[in-house]
Amino acid sequence: MTVTTLHLYRRSNLYRKSRKNPKGTGYDLKNNVTNIKWVTDLNFSAGELTFDLYEGDNRTLVIPYTGDIITFRWDKHKIFYGYVWKYSVKKDKVISVTCYDKMRYLKNQDSIVFKTNTVADRFNEVCSRAGISHIVKNAPSHKVAAEICDGKSYFDMLKSAINKTYLSTNHMYFIATNYDKVELRRAPYKKLKIIVDSRTVISDFNYSVDIENTANVVRIVQKDSKKSQSKSATARGKGKRKAKKATEKETPENTSFSFADAIGRSPQQWGKLQITQNKKEKANHAQMVAQAKDLLKQKNLANKELSITTKGNVDLRAGNAVTVYLKDMKKKFNNCPILKATHNFDTDYTVNLEMKVGEQWLGNDSSN
Repeated sequence: MTVTTLHLYRRSNLYRKSRKNPKGTGYDLKNNVTNIKWVTDLNFSAGELTFDLYEGDNRTLVIPYTGDIITFRWDKHKIFYGYVWKYSVKKDKVISVTCYDKMRYLKNQDSIVFKTNTVADRFNEVCSRAGISHIVKNAPSHKVAAEICDGKSYFDMLKSAINKTYLSTNHMYFIATNYDKVELRRAPYKKLKIIVDSRTVISDFNYSVDIENTANVVRIVQKDSKKSQSKSATARGKGKRKAKKATEKETPENTSFSFADAIGRSPQQWGKLQITQNKKEKANHAQMVAQAKDLLKQKNLANKELSITTKGNVDLRAGNAVTVYLKDMKKKFNNCPILKATHNFDTDYTVNLEMKVGEQWLGNDSSN
């Protein structure tokens, strides 16, 4: 396996374009590149490609411009299409380059009033505003309540809708880039049939379990404030005005709380780990109980993380799932969600994976 292509195309209008060369002036960097690294991250981040350029024999070093187009293929697989965002020139005539794919434009900020609609509707809206090619691969039917997003990034707007959809349906959606097109997908997008095995392809791993953000008692709170029955008179002018009821300020004397609780079984093992959340607007007691139970399902879990270094495979990317077998622990983890993947393209092609065990796509932060 080796680099098939790594091209740089000038994006400037100073260079002529033609039908044969629609991207403009291009440079083949395949033989002058090293330290290629590609990162995909489920945490609302653009795909990142970094590499070093060096001066070859009888060849002038190409200086990239910010905004230039970079295309990369590995072993004939289309891996990356994006833009130069940063470069630094070193004394030894080596240029370090950082590129992001089209998802980077979802960091743009805007103000939008969303009506009640789906994640797919909002995805199409923000991608159109960002001016990036996109497609919905998996469309949810669940509709998210109308929302005002003022001065937020497109990523934050989508994160809000995706998290609310996940809490209501237990279906996780995410954004990924398929070469030059941004896609809305449902996780896991692919359940890979391969088994990543510590006896054969895993060179290093770390498995950790914690209950730092776990809760086994969820309390939904309703604040009750008694209002004064006294009335205040208003001055009468030419027209008559109705008297208004006056309300007292919140004090310990006129304020109380009522609760709806959901309790898991784990207090016997972990002790009491309680969180509270205000009730949803206009919710009755039965709805408060349902709210508590739904949140308990998300929070009453230990956070189990697995990081491994293994033999490279281009399908090992964020949003897919893979089965991992660890001989030392005699454990097999089926369909582990890949949250972040860092591919190191070299003679010894490897990938570092950050994963969740137990299909916890959002971990213990899913209620945020």
